[in-house]
Amino acid sequence: MRQVTAYEAFGIFGDYDGMAPDTHTVCLVASEALADAVCAKLNEDPRKYGVVFVDGWEHRKRFAHRPELVENSEDAHTTLEAALAEFEDE
Repeated sequence: MRQVTAYEAFGIFGDYDGMAPDTHTVCLVASEALADAVCAKLNEDPRKYGVVFVDGWEHRKRFAHRPELVENSEDAHTTLEAALAEFEDE
């Protein structure tokens, strides 16, 4: 086995409450407190954010977070504004 260095980050994803599979990670943030803040903001109106979408189950969508390991610490956002920018429609 090869030893590696990894950083703990928190991945934000679309959670469909078991009615549909969870989505892939949309963005990574550097701390659990920041992940809580991002999810709280997104869950004010989860259907507003089309970055994840499961047809027929949007009424069950909310955003949640899970711990993930990343190779580079720069892969995770460190501010609420930077993380929320990942969810803005272009």
